Amino acid sequence: MKKCAACFAALVLLVVVCASPAMAAGFELPETVSLTAAEVYLVNLDTGIVVYEKDADTPRSIASLTKMMTALLLMEQVGDLENTMITAERSLYTGAIIEEGSSTADIQPGETVRALDMLYAMMLPSANEAAEAVGYYLSGGNLNNFYAMMNARAKELGCTNTQFTSTNGLVDMDGGNYSTAHDLFLIAQECWKHEIFRTVCGTSLYWMPFTDNAKHSTAAYPEQNPDAAYFITTTNRMIQPSSGVYRSYIKGIKTGSTYAAGRNFVSAAVNDNGESFIAVVLGCPWDAAEDGYAYSFHDTAALYDWVFDNFSVRPALETDVPITEVKVNYSADVSSLKLYPASDMKTILPNDSGDLMEYSFDVPADGVDAPLSQGDKVGTLTLSLSGQVIGTVDLVAGQDVSRSLFLYGLALVKSALTSTYVKVVAVLTVLFFTGYGLLFWYVNKKEAERRARRRDQRGPRKP
Repeated sequence: MKKCAACFAALVLLVVVCASPAMAAGFELPETVSLTAAEVYLVNLDTGIVVYEKDADTPRSIASLTKMMTALLLMEQVGDLENTMITAERSLYTGAIIEEGSSTADIQPGETVRALDMLYAMMLPSANEAAEAVGYYLSGGNLNNFYAMMNARAKELGCTNTQFTSTNGLVDMDGGNYSTAHDLFLIAQECWKHEIFRTVCGTSLYWMPFTDNAKHSTAAYPEQNPDAAYFITTTNRMIQPSSGVYRSYIKGIKTGSTYAAGRNFVSAAVNDNGESFIAVVLGCPWDAAEDGYAYSFHDTAALYDWVFDNFSVRPALETDVPITEVKVNYSADVSSLKLYPASDMKTILPNDSGDLMEYSFDVPADGVDAPLSQGDKVGTLTLSLSGQVIGTVDLVAGQDVSRSLFLYGLALVKSALTSTYVKVVAVLTVLFFTGYGLLFWYVNKKEAERRARRRDQRGPRKP
């Protein structure tokens, strides 16, 4: 009855965990937030809690989001990005890479650039030739080996519905290149651990240095920057202050769009309180919204605006306030012991979550035995919010408790007297003496009968 009431209250406040396949975890969006994305996965990085998800395990084409894995391997395999040089192999400039409309950073066939510049080229204008050159370089000239590297790393990260057959995402799901919102979150989260990645993704405009290529040996814009060959810009409109979808809290990460994949965006956000998030939106409509910006940006803005307006990362428990108590055995001083949470269980919660918190205690039903020291673990507390487990924390003793030798001794005697062994011995003893008594009676009876027969045989005594 209590659980049903809690679930009903949660539904009224629109923060129930939805049990449908489309959203297996997280909180429910209010009716005022409308999304176009087919798949969504939004996670608070400070706590690891899923704030919202929708069909997050459904595989689909992911377009240039593929480049996140290429970037991750580049950062992990190359120790010195600034001084490692990568040549864009001429033979790579075929097929979709050279088609009109293909994303590029204007890296020329045979041109040699720094690994760091390849990273900027992949992540800002989503350069397909840069991703192909990086894969070719890291695999020693065999792209099939690089795909194997990508898939092995994805498996290590816990991706279960991901396969790569492309360095850049120009191959769609029919060609074996696909992932899910959940798996892309895992890849993005690993990328985000690298400081250089965070710097690159947060850059709106980047000046490419001079190279020995004839086209890039002189400054294309000497009035603006005579010390660089040309500049590249990001496809992430949400970090450009002049755009209509700008949000100051967006710090990255990557767009990815093809007709097969739709408009996709993996974003990282940090609000004024320092709370960090990663969101993945996949399968948004290809056509832009009325204001000319992709629906993937609008969906992302709607998600974060909802979260920042209604949620906060804060302690769910107070470590200096007792939360329950337990019976104490063998103590003459106290009969019960107050228990405190060992940590405050920092988590993300709705601002109006007060009455929706659910506590599940795991403490000894028969009480705890003295002696105890303050801080000793006595049990655990599992905290849930409308059915979603927030976490588990240890419950510790709030004070020292000494043992009464008298009470402990009495308990030992009582235990000994009521033990199975003693009971068995007592039963056997009773049986023994009962048997012995019956045998004694039987022997005496027979002896008396024998004596009576002998008297009868001798007859009456003579006077």
